[in-house]
Amino acid sequence: MGTLESSTSPRVLLDVTDLVEFCQRRESVSGVQRVVAEVAPLLAKECGGTCVVLDRGRGCFVSLNVSEHHDLIDQGVRAGFTNDPLSLAETATATIERARSANPVKVDPETVLVFLGALWINDALMMAARSAHLSGARIVSLLYDLTPVLETGHTAAVNNLFERYLQLLLDTASRVPAISKSSRRDFEDYAHHHDRSAPAGAATGLPCGLTPNDSPSETSPWPRPYALFVGTIESRKNHLLALEAWENLIALHGADEIPDLVCIGRLGWNAGDFLRRYVFSKGLDGKVSILSGSLADGELASFYEHAEFTVYPSRYEGWGLPVTESLAFGKVPVVADNSSLREAGTDLAVYFRSDDVDSFVTAVESNVLDAQRRQELQDRIRTRSEESTSWSDVAGVIRDEVAAAQRRNPVAPIIELGREYMFAVAEPPPDEGYGDQYLEYLTSEALTPMFAQPRGERDFEIVDAAVVGTFGSPQAWGNELRPGCFAEFRFTRPVDGPLVVMVSTRSMAGRVSIEASGPGGPLMEDVYLGSVITLPVGDGREGDSALVRLSVTDAHDSIEGFLGIRSFAVLRADDAEQRIAALESANKALRQELDFIQGTRSWKVTAPLRKWKGRES
Repeated sequence: MGTLESSTSPRVLLDVTDLVEFCQRRESVSGVQRVVAEVAPLLAKECGGTCVVLDRGRGCFVSLNVSEHHDLIDQGVRAGFTNDPLSLAETATATIERARSANPVKVDPETVLVFLGALWINDALMMAARSAHLSGARIVSLLYDLTPVLETGHTAAVNNLFERYLQLLLDTASRVPAISKSSRRDFEDYAHHHDRSAPAGAATGLPCGLTPNDSPSETSPWPRPYALFVGTIESRKNHLLALEAWENLIALHGADEIPDLVCIGRLGWNAGDFLRRYVFSKGLDGKVSILSGSLADGELASFYEHAEFTVYPSRYEGWGLPVTESLAFGKVPVVADNSSLREAGTDLAVYFRSDDVDSFVTAVESNVLDAQRRQELQDRIRTRSEESTSWSDVAGVIRDEVAAAQRRNPVAPIIELGREYMFAVAEPPPDEGYGDQYLEYLTSEALTPMFAQPRGERDFEIVDAAVVGTFGSPQAWGNELRPGCFAEFRFTRPVDGPLVVMVSTRSMAGRVSIEASGPGGPLMEDVYLGSVITLPVGDGREGDSALVRLSVTDAHDSIEGFLGIRSFAVLRADDAEQRIAALESANKALRQELDFIQGTRSWKVTAPLRKWKGRES
C-alpha cells in the first residue's frame, strides 16, 4: 500500500449523496449505484471513513448518523439484503432533510474526499468538490466512462455537465481510479487532447452485481426458451442491432428454432428507432419483448438462471456489468468487441464485430444456438468461476488510491481582460424556425448582462476554476450566495497594474450587505439586488496570482434571502468606459425591476419596500 507524506492518517470522507438520492427515488439498482452500495461499506470499515451527504442549499457535507449508516450503507440496496424500498426512501428523505440544518463536517488539508458515484450529474456536488479542494482536501474520484463525450445521443445539458466534470478532475483530483483500463485510456486521451496531464489512477475491474442463488428457482420466469439482454434501453446499448439480428436469425432458421429475446431495462434516451421497429413489428410477432419496469434482484437473478445465453451489443461501455453477471450465472455472453467489454468478458465471452449485424448473427449461430456447443462453453465458464474480481478487491484498489493521494494546489486560470464570463451554462436556444422567439433570444439570453457580449459556450472551463465558494444550489441564471457564504475569485493576472472584478447580480426586490477581502483592501457596503458590484483586486504584475473574496453578511432585506450572482469580468481599475457600461446595464435592470415592483400586488415582492418605508417614517 502507498504512504502519505503527512505523518498523520488522513480523515477519509466517502460521499454517498448519489446513493442516498437514488434510494429516495426508489429506482432499480443500476451499475453506478451498485458499485457505491457495495464498496462504500467496505471502505468505511477498512479506512475508518465517514459517509457524508451534500446539503445542496449550503454547499457543505454532513455525516450520516449511526442509524442512517446502518439502514442506507450497511444494508441499503446491497446484494443479499431485501429492505423495503419504501422504507429506504423514507430514511433517505429524512437524511436529506436533517442535513439541511446539521453541522457540516470539517474539510481541511488532512481530508481525503472520495467520490464513488455519479458526480457528473450533480452540478452542486461538483461545486462542493471544488470548494473542498480549495480548503486543502485531496480528491479521489472513481471514473466510470466517457460516454457523453465519446457517444452521440445525449442532450446538450448532459454533455455540458460531463465536460465540467472532466475539467473538475483535471483541475482538482489527486487520483482518478477507473473501473476499467479502457476508461483510464479514454480519460488520458481526453486530457492529452486538451493539452492537460491526467491525474494518475489504477483500474479496479468490477465483480458481478448480483449473487447467484444457492438454490436456483425451478420455474422459469418466461414461458419459452429465451436469450437475455440486460441494459438501459437507449441508443448506445444497441437494441436496434439485436432486433435486426433476431429478424435475420428467424428468417434463416425459422421462429421455432430461435429463442425469444427478452430485454430488461428502464427506458432511456434516443431509443426511438428501436422502439418504432419494435412496436410496428409487434416485437417481431412476439419473439422480442421488453420488460422496462423495476425488477428486484431476485427476479433478475431468476432471468439469468433460466436464460439460454445472453447478448450485449453495446457500442461503448466503461465496464459492462451484464457481461460479468452472465458469466457469474454460468451463461455464455455474446458481446460486441469494443471499449472495456473484453475486460468484462475475458476469454470466456463470445465476441462479434461492433455494430455488424452479420457478425452478430454468425456469433450466435456458431456458438450458442447449438446446445452441445453452448454446453461446452458453459462448462468452461464454470471451471473458471474462482478467477473473478470481488468487491473487496475493488475496495482494496480504492483504499490504495486514498493512500497515494497527494495535495494539489488550486488552479489559477488565465482570464481574458474585459471578457464577461457567465456563471450559468447557457440553455439551448429556441428553434430557428420560430423567428420571433429566436430573435428575442439573440437580443437577450444570448448576451451577457453587463457588456452585451455573446455568451461563451465553454465559459465553465474558466468559471469553475476561477470562482470557488460555498454556493447554494446552482440556478439557471447563476449562483446563490447566502449569508455566511463566500465566493472566492482566483485567477492569473492578464496585465500589469491595478485590477477590479465586476460582478453582475440577479435583479430582485431588496438589498444585501456584503464584504470583500484580499490584497486590494477591504470593502463593506449594502448592495441593491440587480446592481453591479466592484471588487478591488489591487496592484500586481502580469502572470502573478490574483485573489479577492466576496461574502454576504446580511440578506434579511432581500425577498429571497440571498445574493444572486450572474457573471463577472476583470477590468483595469482605471477602465472608466467599461465600468460605466456595466453600471448603465445595471441601472436599466434596476429600472425594470422597480417598474415591476410598483405594478405588482404581490405582498412578498413589496415586503422589502414596505420594511424600508417603515424604518424611514
